[in-house]
Amino acid sequence: GEWAIPVLFPMVPGHEIAGIVRSVGPRVTKFKVGDRVGVGCIVDSCKSCAQCSRGSEQYCARGMTGTYNAKATYYGKSGPKTKILSGHTTEYTFGGYSQSVVVEEDCVVRIPDSMDLAASAPLLCAGITTYSPLAFFGAKDKGSACTTGVIGFGGLGHMAVKLALSMVSLRLLSSCAV
Repeated sequence: GEWAIPVLFPMVPGHEIAGIVRSVGPRVTKFKVGDRVGVGCIVDSCKSCAQCSRGSEQYCARGMTGTYNAKATYYGKSGPKTKILSGHTTEYTFGGYSQSVVVEEDCVVRIPDSMDLAASAPLLCAGITTYSPLAFFGAKDKGSACTTGVIGFGGLGHMAVKLALSMVSLRLLSSCAV
């Protein structure tokens, strides 16, 4: 509850989810049972507002549905409706530490067979959190003229350094303890 958002109990957290598809709905076309997949912090959005149309579902004008502790909203043709998720007895989402999650297929990414599932999970949070500003501010191309600075080398900082090294020419990296 530290973000002034009401906490719904029982709560099952977890927003860096990597796993195997156990079942799919009848309209799912991008994934099949047995696929290796990952989910970040969003499980659904309206997909029709300006923000969703630009690929910025996190800013959905109608309200994106978070991976956990969010009202489970289905955005259908007749508008948003609360629904009981399959296998759950509540009207809100349970996260990655639950036995299963229900996710709209556009919020799912494929994880290659060559990548360890456990190692891929941090890319779904710290990875996108640090990649997004690097790409936005011009560090997309190796050798670009973008200067990159990272303050702190914890969970996000070490991911930012790894991504920056793969995206731009990093000349100096310095760290000191106080």
